Amino acid sequence: MSATGCCVPGAPGGYEFQIVGDPREDLFSLCGRLVEKMRRALAVTHVRRGRLGLEIIEVTVRGRIGWDDAAEGRLPLVTIDGQEFSWDELGHALMCFEGWQFKLEVADRSDEV
Repeated sequence: MSATGCCVPGAPGGYEFQIVGDPREDLFSLCGRLVEKMRRALAVTHVRRGRLGLEIIEVTVRGRIGWDDAAEGRLPLVTIDGQEFSWDELGHALMCFEGWQFKLEVADRSDEV
């Protein structure tokens, strides 16, 4: 079961949510799990637009990796908080953490991160 915040196929940005469940499970229960997952994800804001461009609010960023037509697939386009950002924009935002360490973890879209 999945839901997306983008109603137009091929439209930019938006949110995508997915859960994995037994198709024999009660559909209302599955829908309830999906809604709760959506509520938890939408309650957190990871980035904002500041004077210098994209800013990371805390120390964690969660998003989705997509295809960037402008980079002809050589670099990803990331969707964070329902907004699309280029790899360069994300890299620029990370520069305020210069000298820090990081952990990049990739998860299936149905997993909760």
